Amino acid sequence: MPITSTGIGSGLDVEGLVSQLVLAEIGPYESRLNRSEAQFQARISAYGAIKSSLATFQEKVANAALSGQFLKNTATTTSPQSVGAVAENYAEEGEYLLEVSSLASAQALASGAFAESTSSVGTGRLNISLGALSYDEGSGSVTAFSPKAGSATLSLVIDSSNNSLIGIRDTINSSNAGISASVLNDGSGYRLVLRSEATGLENGFTVSVEDTGDGDSIDSSGLSQLTFDSSSSNLLRTLPAGNALLRINGLDISSESNDVSKAVEGVTFRLAGLTTQPVSVSVSKDLESPIGVVRQFVEGYNALKSELDAYTRLDPSGSAAGALAGDSTLRLLALRIRSSLNSAVGGVVGSYATLAELGITTDAVSGKLKINEARLNEILAQDPRDVARVLTNFGTPDNSSVRYISSTAQTKAGSYTVQGVPTSTAGYLTASGPITQTSYNGSGNQASFSISVDGAADVDIILSNNDQTNEQVLDRINTALAGSGAMASLSNNVLTFTSDSSGASSSIEITQANAAAIQGLGVAVGSGVPGTSMTSYTINGEPALLTGDLITGKTGTEAEGLALKIIGNASGDLGTVVFSEGIANPLANLVSGLLAEDGLIDARLDGLEGSVANISNQRDSLELRAEALEKRYRLQFSGLETLIAQLNTTQTFLSQALSGFVEPNTTLRK
Repeated sequence: MPITSTGIGSGLDVEGLVSQLVLAEIGPYESRLNRSEAQFQARISAYGAIKSSLATFQEKVANAALSGQFLKNTATTTSPQSVGAVAENYAEEGEYLLEVSSLASAQALASGAFAESTSSVGTGRLNISLGALSYDEGSGSVTAFSPKAGSATLSLVIDSSNNSLIGIRDTINSSNAGISASVLNDGSGYRLVLRSEATGLENGFTVSVEDTGDGDSIDSSGLSQLTFDSSSSNLLRTLPAGNALLRINGLDISSESNDVSKAVEGVTFRLAGLTTQPVSVSVSKDLESPIGVVRQFVEGYNALKSELDAYTRLDPSGSAAGALAGDSTLRLLALRIRSSLNSAVGGVVGSYATLAELGITTDAVSGKLKINEARLNEILAQDPRDVARVLTNFGTPDNSSVRYISSTAQTKAGSYTVQGVPTSTAGYLTASGPITQTSYNGSGNQASFSISVDGAADVDIILSNNDQTNEQVLDRINTALAGSGAMASLSNNVLTFTSDSSGASSSIEITQANAAAIQGLGVAVGSGVPGTSMTSYTINGEPALLTGDLITGKTGTEAEGLALKIIGNASGDLGTVVFSEGIANPLANLVSGLLAEDGLIDARLDGLEGSVANISNQRDSLELRAEALEKRYRLQFSGLETLIAQLNTTQTFLSQALSGFVEPNTTLRK
């Protein structure tokens, strides 16, 4: 900066005078800008606090919008170490006495001992079949086997690349055979241990072997060391497959799993031990959860109301006014929330449609919500669905075989009819490949196999004719099947056997097949695809998605996302479900809109932040103005100093000139 020497010639405090003059002119503007900026910052801070309170309130509203919160059941047991229990929301209240005499178990088999885990076992094929088997403990042999419905025999190739204990273990574990394999050392050597992945009689398994090493599939050497079926039992059964056996209120129940979920609708009993006396399991309504949800909802609103009141309070003196006193945005926000809380639910089934009718009212002085807990508890004890219908999106079926589970944002309020139409399919079995041979000429060259239809006695089919076409072979098979309840068909020269019946009991099984049948007809021992018995459902005439016993409204329809549980495979006319929209979801959507990036709050914050930025620009302009004023005042004082200096020079000259004159009459007086 240039060196200034103002005031030297005049003796004036020019620097002080210039500063005071600039401050006198600029100061009021700067003070006004500071006050405005402080006000804007206070409003920004206030809106930030309100936005935080809105976000907290949004969480409480979203929680209150979950219908399951109001329909919870609790299950208690007098002996949790033996029997546990879990009750779904749709379970009926009740008390059950349980006696457990046997736990479900998974079958386990162990091989003989090997010197090393890498010891070679043999080569060939392992055929693993799931199902129920009978086992003679005395002789250690399988006496009968019934394949599990819907399962197929899994054939695994064992060759030089995987014929060690650990190689076979890894092959089984990567095959999804329904069993797990491990290699254990019991002190006498390494053993291959096979265990079913599921408990229950139907999840036992057999292992048959096609030994390509010595050609003998039932002896105790080579791969046949792993045989466990009716032909040979070279594996040791260490654990049997068994069902859980229990009594519920005196009724005998058998369950494949220790989690018994089908005996009582909506209740899962978890068996952990045998009982010496009946265990009581009680299922009742959980009233604490809904009360807690309502309390949080009310507390969330009241906290938001306190924030709004603090920042919008009016004070005539202005000393205690809120930072957002008179703010129209907040008045609109509070009005919209209050209007949503006071709204009545339309189309609701039941006696209650407003919060006030549930005992949730507004305090006349503070404007906050308060709960009449005696009134709310009384309604919850009578029917928690009455509270759910006011607060949440809720479906009310008029048929006891239908339960409302959930909905989505796409589900529209309205009345929906539910229909169930029973359907069934037939069991069938398709050959593994096309027919490659049609000519068979006698006992030394004939194809034979046996087929069981719907679990009935075997039908033996023998082909010993010199046929020319696949159709002739098909005719001979169907002639043999006459009266069996099944027939064969051809598609791309592949045989398919189909039961005449349909439903869950419809089945086809090949129980025996010789080499000619396997090679020439593609027919091998195994179970086919069982028939099914199911019900297809519609909601308002539109097909519904069926998952287990849960049906869901079709995408693109008014009922989209409406999830209903069908109890006991009910079918026919299943009545009507009235779906209504409670106050919590619209309120949650309202608050979400307020908090959105383009919502009311952010729009107001953007405006305030823009005002702060404008003040910064004004402050920059004011600084430029102050610099200009200072420069102008300095120039003016510089001119003044020059003038004063000239006057001082003139004064000095005159003083010196006048001092040389003789004072008048001085001589005469002497």
